Amino acid sequence: MMDYSVVIPAYNEEAYLPRTLAALKRSMAKTAQRGELIVVDNNSGDRTADIARSHGARVVHEGINQISKARNAGAAAAEGRHLIFVDADTLISARLLGAALDHLASN
Repeated sequence: MMDYSVVIPAYNEEAYLPRTLAALKRSMAKTAQRGELIVVDNNSGDRTADIARSHGARVVHEGINQISKARNAGAAAAEGRHLIFVDADTLISARLLGAALDHLASN
């Protein structure tokens, strides 16, 4: 089991996703905990899913365009003990990720 899962709902986010995923991968590499990246392709018409895969994220498809459905699809697929949800245009620093994981671990 993973310690945490980062879930990113995404609809036509090919312009933002590469930077977001690169920042998350760098931040995740600096934590001692095991995490996974999940991008929920919310019925995109662009290269969102391909870009996510090329950055090592697992891609889940949600065909109904609704952010809550996309988040729920990602949560259902997640293997992490803790869930972290971010938008496709959000850059997460290692410090912020570490603080979030510390808070989650302390209940």
